[in-house]
Amino acid sequence: MNSAIANKIVAEVTEEIYTEYPELLQKFGRSGKQKCQEDNEHHLNQLRAAVHHDNVKMFIDYSEWLDGILTSRGMKTDHLTDNFARLIKHFKKQEDKELQKHISFLQEAIETLENK
Repeated sequence: MNSAIANKIVAEVTEEIYTEYPELLQKFGRSGKQKCQEDNEHHLNQLRAAVHHDNVKMFIDYSEWLDGILTSRGMKTDHLTDNFARLIKHFKKQEDKELQKHISFLQEAIETLENK
């Protein structure tokens, strides 16, 4: 996945989240929206590394670690799985077969988190 596609997806997912949940902007302000964008960049960096090494466990471990941090701060696992589902939706819009493994890794992470 090239940087232009990654940046586009991160921007679209962040905007989509804040459009669907406008209360987030009130609660966390612009810095919260910026943090959401940075988090999505980090998700994609971790995902790229896992795909590069053909190691889904690497991404699942990241997902479980992150979920532990987020839930300890009052967020719900649903927030993370929703974010991953949005990434999948935007990957599918790209119609790029090379992204299929990215989609698969995200799906496996969602399944793992939902079944914990």
